[in-house]
Amino acid sequence: MFDLNIGVMSVIASITIVSAFIYLVILTERQRRSRQSLQRSLDKLKKAYDELDEQAKIIVKKDLELNKTQEELDKKLNSLYTLHKLTKAISSTFDTEKLFSQINKSFISELGFDKGLIVLIDKGTKEPSFPVAVGYPAEKQEEIKKFLIRESVLDKVNQPLLLDTSLSLGGAKEELFRLLDLSSLCLVPIISQEAKLGLLMVGTELPYVRATEGDLEILSILAGQIAAGAENAKLYEELWLSHQHLEQRVTQRTQELASANEKLKKIDKLKSEFVSAVSHELRTPLTSIKGYAAILMAGKLGAVPHPVKERLNKINKHSDSLTKLVNDLLDISRIESGKVGMRLQKLHLKDALDEVLDIMAPQIKDKKIQLSVEGIDKLPACMGDKVQLTRVLTNLLGNAIKFTPEEGKISIKAKSNKDFLQIDIRDSGIGIAEKNLANIFEEFYREDNAVNQQVKGTGLGLSLVKRIIEAHKGKIWASSKPGKGAIFSFTLPKA
Repeated sequence: MFDLNIGVMSVIASITIVSAFIYLVILTERQRRSRQSLQRSLDKLKKAYDELDEQAKIIVKKDLELNKTQEELDKKLNSLYTLHKLTKAISSTFDTEKLFSQINKSFISELGFDKGLIVLIDKGTKEPSFPVAVGYPAEKQEEIKKFLIRESVLDKVNQPLLLDTSLSLGGAKEELFRLLDLSSLCLVPIISQEAKLGLLMVGTELPYVRATEGDLEILSILAGQIAAGAENAKLYEELWLSHQHLEQRVTQRTQELASANEKLKKIDKLKSEFVSAVSHELRTPLTSIKGYAAILMAGKLGAVPHPVKERLNKINKHSDSLTKLVNDLLDISRIESGKVGMRLQKLHLKDALDEVLDIMAPQIKDKKIQLSVEGIDKLPACMGDKVQLTRVLTNLLGNAIKFTPEEGKISIKAKSNKDFLQIDIRDSGIGIAEKNLANIFEEFYREDNAVNQQVKGTGLGLSLVKRIIEAHKGKIWASSKPGKGAIFSFTLPKA
């Protein structure tokens, strides 16, 4: 019985141990699976964390880049605004000193730089000068000038150049940085349309503040503005000097012309006085010659043979011609000197023309000239000297008859304008060459043509007519074409 119980107990114990072992195995498996699940969750969490960390780094990087871009943009906008102010200053002045005075320390700072130099080349000496030197005293400028000359920097820099101490420089560039005491440097040539004017040198001192390509673009615009301003100032100076030179020449020429005019007036006065004196001296012997000729022709000193009488007629005829010449010269001289005043009165030109036509009628009839008069009856009165206007019409109509061939035509047309009366005398004669129209009213001028070669004249008639018309405040002119006749026109003021 005891043994049976022991066996039962052993079986139960064995079952219990086996159950406990099985439970332990199941529990261990569950723990293993739970650890695996937890590890997988941890791995996922770590992966997600790594991804988030990477994204955060990207975001921070992008944010830094955006901030940097924003800073660059702000800097560029500020620089452009600064350049706009300079452009307005440049457009308002042609003074280079005033132009460079705008580029001061404040201007350089607004562009984002600490120091700056503007170097200009003297055309004559090729020496550099510094119209703008921000951050560099006179002693330092002398050192920089010697370096620029020695290394021919102004000749070597032909396009914008960006230098930085972080780069491997060496040689002249390293010495330039030492002289300028900068960490980064922009070199931009100042070039006009004609030639290189100089160099723009600006930079930053602090090593963590670097010049960029954007700065180089802004400085290139600035260099262009400086070149344009300097070119405009140069052109303005040249224009001003040219204007001054022109004014001096005009003043000098005016003085010369005034002096020449005075001399001409004196000569003209002397000429008039000489003509007047000679004419007076000629009239006395002419009167005597004509008087003696008339006595001889009248037979008061005895009978005169026919051949002698013919010669006395020629003496009388030529004496009349010479007397007319002397009288015309005297009249011209008196009118020019103002010694003959026009006796202006209200009159109708028809009255003067009727007298002239009455005198000229035989000549017109002899040459069978067809004469027409139009509009003279309807003319209002004018202000004129009847005696002198009769001389005008006599001379002009006499010329028309002289140059009009037999059975030709002469027309006299009159019309009234706003303030003047106009008379046109047209003939169908040989006409006048266009090149000679400007000379026909000059004293002693006679056109070289077939009629003038046959008929003698003095060349004073038209000159006298011109002076009489001008003394009446009128005008006279002629128009013609060879072979198509001529038109002589003159105006007189209305009464």
